[in-house]
Amino acid sequence: MSIGTRIKALRMKKGLSQTEVAEVFHVSAQAVSKWESEASSPDISQLPVIASYFGITIDELFDYPMDLEYERIEKMIENGKALQNELFEHYEDFLLKEIKKNPKNHRAKSTLADLYHFHACRLNDKAVHYALDALELKPDNKFDLNTLTNASYGHANDWNIGTHYKLIEHYQKLIRNHSENQRTKLYLLDNLIADCRFDEATTVLNESNLELDAFYRMWIKEKQEGFDNVVNDYQKLIQEYCNDWRMLMETANRYAYNRNYEEAVEIYEQAFATAPKPRVTDMLASIRCLHKCMGNYRQAITACQRELMLLKDEWNITKGELVDELKQEISRLETECINKG
Repeated sequence: MSIGTRIKALRMKKGLSQTEVAEVFHVSAQAVSKWESEASSPDISQLPVIASYFGITIDELFDYPMDLEYERIEKMIENGKALQNELFEHYEDFLLKEIKKNPKNHRAKSTLADLYHFHACRLNDKAVHYALDALELKPDNKFDLNTLTNASYGHANDWNIGTHYKLIEHYQKLIRNHSENQRTKLYLLDNLIADCRFDEATTVLNESNLELDAFYRMWIKEKQEGFDNVVNDYQKLIQEYCNDWRMLMETANRYAYNRNYEEAVEIYEQAFATAPKPRVTDMLASIRCLHKCMGNYRQAITACQRELMLLKDEWNITKGELVDELKQEISRLETECINKG
């Protein structure tokens, strides 16, 4: 049953005309008629009012199977468009009810976590926008600078803020409870090494049998001795694992972090060529950003276009926030090319 059909059934149950319902919701009778004939749907902001008037929940306005409701949420997150508060609260309420019905419902908990993170990121984007506006008015305001830094996931030199000790504790607890989980150990290693906790990272490697063991040991060595002193070792790693896209990508990351941009681009390209389909966009995105850093705007545009093609051909994604951002980036880069002459 569609939402329009549902509204019609509720209206008739109350013995109301379309005109009477229209007056309640401050719309025209033609609008109600279009709802009921499925020519259009009520605005999302009207759903709480409609549900409340008929004495039902928003969920009951819809007659979707549970799987379809999950798919709607997942698709919405994939498309990347910011959520109106009413829609966010509707999805949140649905998932919380699913968890209450079954506390072991992994899909509900995972989707809810993703929903919260997605919504938080969109709110952070707004925070960045207004923090920058505020800093135009008071350019050295500490409060606004902190907001900008926090909303942008920037670095803070305060140890308790700049390190990852809380996250590391979460990973360590997960591993204690599920020692067989290899992926969690990789996330733990990333943060231990980033925080220069090399002895703990080495212990994790010695107690595990990870596919990326050789890379992580090289990364620890690099952090202890300096990139220039281990660059030949990295080259040997690239030759030994020339068909392992994950090893190549991780190594390319280290070259990029150490400002060896041209070499990093070459290694990312090698990783992209060996990766199985459907491929992630990370390697092309890194190539794009590195070309921007080097002032190679034409090459950056090409990387953008390749990202769009990858999304279309391998993920069937042709619209949404990511696609819009890439198109906007192409426009900005084209302007840079003109300015550069």
